[in-house]
Amino acid sequence: DLGGEGNDDQDEAAIKRRIAKIFEQFILDVIEEAPNPKSVRDGSYLSIPSRMRNELARPELLQTADLPFIMAQYCVCTDKQWALHFDRIFPKTIEDAKRQNFGRCTYYTNYVALAGAITKKSLIRVRNVLRTEFDKLAWVPYTRTDRLWSSGKIQGPEWKMLPRGADRGGPAIAINPQRRREPVTLRVFDQPGEGDSE
Repeated sequence: DLGGEGNDDQDEAAIKRRIAKIFEQFILDVIEEAPNPKSVRDGSYLSIPSRMRNELARPELLQTADLPFIMAQYCVCTDKQWALHFDRIFPKTIEDAKRQNFGRCTYYTNYVALAGAITKKSLIRVRNVLRTEFDKLAWVPYTRTDRLWSSGKIQGPEWKMLPRGADRGGPAIAINPQRRREPVTLRVFDQPGEGDSE
């Protein structure tokens, strides 16, 4: 029973729907909140045309190591790092959630509202469901305590740059340790022509 004592099957079904919507919104927020280069004229780091972003923001987009960016820096996580990103994205407690600064993300607001409306035991179950879905992803943003995305230059031998040889910087990506043997590439999407409107 996800909802706690006294809740019936309808309440549990409603919570399961809320969990599914939160995860779907998380994927959408990852794309909507993706960083842009400092200069507006440089466009977006995303290689997905803006008119297609809502349509393509599905879990499948993050379930492949073909990153939807024109450039990116990535690190294959350890199991501990991957768990840390999950805990930042879906905090263990309401108190932890208040310390995060993901307030611009709709999924986060919805997650915090759900966490505040259920028991601690139910929140553990909710997080287990979310963790199962999270672990199916090949990549997520390399989170910081105070932000979902970062794009500053990150140094270290574990960090790789795409395209290879490019200057450091761009969206920082955490690769699922279960996918460590998969090649990480940039995914190219057809871009609208000069005369196309978005």
